Amino acid sequence: MSLNSFFQFFVPKEKKFYPLYIKQADYISKASKLLRKMVAETDLQRLENLKKEIKECETDGDEVLRLFYSQLFSTVLTPFEREDVHELAEMMDTFLDRIDDSANIILTRRFTDIDEDLTTMTDNIMFAADSLNTIIHNLEFTDNPEKRKEISRLCHEIKAIENENDDLYGNYISKLFTQNYSLTEIIIRKDLVQVLENTTNSVKYISDKIRSIISKI
Repeated sequence: MSLNSFFQFFVPKEKKFYPLYIKQADYISKASKLLRKMVAETDLQRLENLKKEIKECETDGDEVLRLFYSQLFSTVLTPFEREDVHELAEMMDTFLDRIDDSANIILTRRFTDIDEDLTTMTDNIMFAADSLNTIIHNLEFTDNPEKRKEISRLCHEIKAIENENDDLYGNYISKLFTQNYSLTEIIIRKDLVQVLENTTNSVKYISDKIRSIISKI
């Protein structure tokens, strides 16, 4: 397979696709930072405002995906290329949806006292989103060995973050039943740690997909 078999979307003929990935990555990065602010916020009104901003990112991301489909279906591609490019866009949209889900749990459960482990998980989601943003901004330069090496490093970094959050998730579930929480509080906190775990998994799937695509080049 030639170098441009997948990334031909980013050369002049198909350059219209590249900015859409950039927009998706930027919305993801912004939403992850807003989510991090939510876990540190104790004022309910400010929590609602932060959630609203995250929802705006998610809505804007949905519009980017709609534009992506519109342009994708009007472009002549081989089935393999179409599948890879389509899956990457869908996975990025899912990551943004999961961030919005996390924000929704924080708001609707009225969390104003979040454990350190949950805060660390949210930090990790933000770090992974920033790594993904850098990867997406570098996709245009995959013909450069140094850029390819950097993309591979960042994908590995995302995998390491996912592993750390896996450990935090398992430990947190174990500790839930040793604390002096009511049954309702246990359920509420389990909901949040589960959605944070799902969010982390979604960015790990993106990095796996990108590594898979690059390995075929």
